[in-house]
Amino acid sequence: MPEEIYNPVSSYRDTYKDAFRLAAEEEFQRLESAANVDAAENAARVREINRLEAELNSAKSHQGCMTTIVTLMVISIIVGVLSGLGFVADAMEVYDDGTRDLYAFGGFGGAVVAILLLVSWVLPARRRAVERTQKLENELYEAKEAAWEQMEPLNQRFDWDVTARLIKKVCPILNIDPYFTSGRLNELEGHFGWSRSYHGDDRSILFSQSGDIVGNPFAFGEELVQTWEDKVYTGYLTIHWTETYTDSEGKSHEVTRSETLVAHYTAPAPEYSKRSFLIYGNDAAPNLCFSRKPTGLANDGDGWFSGMRKRHALKKLKKFSENLLDESQYTLMSNHDFEVLFHSTDRNDEIQFRLLYTPLAMQQTVELLKDQTVGYGDDFTFIKENLLNLVIPNHLQGFSLDTNPVNYATYDLEACRSFFISRNEEYFRQVFFSLAPLLCIPLYQQHRTAKTIYGYTPGEESCFWEHESMANYFGDKRFKHPDCITRCILKTRKRARKGNTSTIDVTAYGFRGIDRVEYVECWGGDGQYHLVPVEWVEYLPVERTSSYSLCELEPQPENDEARPLAGPRTNLDDYLDKIGVSRAYAAYRRSVFAWMD
Repeated sequence: MPEEIYNPVSSYRDTYKDAFRLAAEEEFQRLESAANVDAAENAARVREINRLEAELNSAKSHQGCMTTIVTLMVISIIVGVLSGLGFVADAMEVYDDGTRDLYAFGGFGGAVVAILLLVSWVLPARRRAVERTQKLENELYEAKEAAWEQMEPLNQRFDWDVTARLIKKVCPILNIDPYFTSGRLNELEGHFGWSRSYHGDDRSILFSQSGDIVGNPFAFGEELVQTWEDKVYTGYLTIHWTETYTDSEGKSHEVTRSETLVAHYTAPAPEYSKRSFLIYGNDAAPNLCFSRKPTGLANDGDGWFSGMRKRHALKKLKKFSENLLDESQYTLMSNHDFEVLFHSTDRNDEIQFRLLYTPLAMQQTVELLKDQTVGYGDDFTFIKENLLNLVIPNHLQGFSLDTNPVNYATYDLEACRSFFISRNEEYFRQVFFSLAPLLCIPLYQQHRTAKTIYGYTPGEESCFWEHESMANYFGDKRFKHPDCITRCILKTRKRARKGNTSTIDVTAYGFRGIDRVEYVECWGGDGQYHLVPVEWVEYLPVERTSSYSLCELEPQPENDEARPLAGPRTNLDDYLDKIGVSRAYAAYRRSVFAWMD
């Protein structure tokens, strides 16, 4: 495989896509062979499970029909008895002219027939249907248990690092860390300028994945963000009034009218959303700052209307470039296609921008922006602040970079194989094209940090990104204040450390709600104002601090199988036994695991 990526789109299409699928297939085959799962036997079990599920669905449907018949017959018996007792005749105002006796005879007769049918046929049929459903449920449970037991050796061999190993094997230029270390974070903050103040009390890291490209560090982050949004509450009030009118004969009449008044009240309420982003540090063009966001022009194709929009955009850029009265240093480059599609007009250093975006870099960037077959087209925001680059890809929003091996566990070998390959393919594609705007710049791959050149080993202690993501892995319900009615933003602080184990304090920030009523004036049809009550909720902050313990494992060699997700005995089990912690209260994440105090 090439050590440098000169064109992300063609490299992925012609080299990495097929190579990664082949590597994923080989990796699964290796795990399957080590687990020694009988594929033919598993396929037979799965077919049996599918047959039982189909029969169970049919049996449940039949049982539901029999239950409906029983209900209808019970209703008919009740109606028949009431008819026999004369209630139906009285309701129909049938008097004693002989017809009442007919109603009584028919009602009692129908009830007797219904009871006989119910007792002799319907109830036994429903009982048999219930017994069949229960029998099929038991058989299905046993069949699944046997299938799960058969697949257990394979399910235990999946680990957090399998995707990272595949990426490293196929694309050596991308190095993914076992976990996000404090040394890696200190490098991004201390040397490249990533600000810790960005991570305020209104956001929490759900998942992180760090690594480097030729020694230049990057970090993917998925965060939960809390914002304040206006929420509209609605209230109703029904009013009544009397009106007097005179008819055509001169007589006065009173009429009562009513109207339901609707009022609205707006108040702030906390909203929570997820956002994924990528930060990347590189010493190239150290004083350059610029930003760009999707324009939509690259996705329009090459039609007449698209060409007109691009010509209009280029005309505006030329006018902006020729304006010498403002403070902008923007100068239009000769590659007009790049200028229109990339559309970065706030760059502060034209020389360094041209150093970064050479003709080759511009050509590759244009191809990336236009391509929607291999990649995702123009779907990313790109911000460069001196040494730091921030990329926010739209395609990454909603895709979880969590590599939890539990996701692969199943009782169906073929389904497991298909999901393992497709999931890792999509993971690689998501990561690759998130990095693609950076890979389009050859200078970024040619420039190495001084620490990489002269040798540097980052600290192995995990950073607060990992601490927050581990807390969120446990779930905010374990940490939230008892009065909290919203989601929580979890923030962490390392309290103490002994050996490779740290005590992490977790503060859960949330909100309690107080029910309020606001009276809003509304004009009614009676010609008066009315106060309409609108119930709303006032959100007040609450917080609670608790803790958990976290341990970084010793580095393991690649393809090591001594540390599976679960199993009869592992080194994790031994350690948890030693400290008296049950697996039920422990969480595992790559080479880091944690447990609740």
